[in-house]
Amino acid sequence: MPTASTFTRRLELADVPQPAKSVGSHLAAKLQLFHTDERTLTDELCDMLCIWLGMQSRYRPIAAPPSPHSFTLTLSKTTTSEEVKNGADIELFVSSPLGVKRCLIQAKVLDPATKKLRCDSVAGWKKLRTQLVAARKEVGELAFLLVYVPGEMLNGQDYGYGTYEQQRHFTAMGTAQAYFGATLIPVDVLLGPSGRWRNTKLKVPQPSTGQFKGGIALWRVLIELLLCRRSSWSLDSGARFQERLQAFRRLSIGASEIKEGMWRELQASAEQYLPPDSAADNNDA
Repeated sequence: MPTASTFTRRLELADVPQPAKSVGSHLAAKLQLFHTDERTLTDELCDMLCIWLGMQSRYRPIAAPPSPHSFTLTLSKTTTSEEVKNGADIELFVSSPLGVKRCLIQAKVLDPATKKLRCDSVAGWKKLRTQLVAARKEVGELAFLLVYVPGEMLNGQDYGYGTYEQQRHFTAMGTAQAYFGATLIPVDVLLGPSGRWRNTKLKVPQPSTGQFKGGIALWRVLIELLLCRRSSWSLDSGARFQERLQAFRRLSIGASEIKEGMWRELQASAEQYLPPDSAADNNDA
């Protein structure tokens, strides 16, 4: 039977980036220290995102008046008892008063020792391409490759949610922000319309060690999805997706108890939550 856990908190959109950034930093440190496998890191991503977003409301003053742009955020993680061989690693559902979105994410580890993706073999690349093609066929532009990047290749920063792994037990030698420990690359960046690798030699190009062409930090993708800066809202119910390609883990992020008009105002002011890309915030070197 699947196992599931759900967290619900009242918060504002400005409360989302910090815990989401901390998740990326934590995963980078964990990978660097323990050379963790992708399944464990993916479980940790789902768990820590739920826990830290659930904690965020504690940092608001009790006497603070409620904001008209506050909403109820519900996070639910479900893990199947067996890995779905033909599915993705994460099936991400995002919902708002305006509709739903569905992403399929395949995860891979950038190994701290070899500095290569752990799928770096003829058979590994073939399997990954097949998985990415299948994901894109299901969800189009919302298909991603998730790369876990070790902390040594990043700048070692944390973002307010400390863990044992982030206590500077390794030397951070990179320049990119530590939240790129969870880097998402749209499948369209990697595969052409025919499903072939755009770069047949490198497959997943690294302009510099640990930084990927087209790579976007997890926190930014979450905000882009919520504010409709990535794809558009669908009126399909989540139930309709159950009969389609399924993933080993399902993570649902839902914003509710806010009027549609207020959510549209949030979308119109997206720039305040999404600063322009810069050398620190963009892996597309």
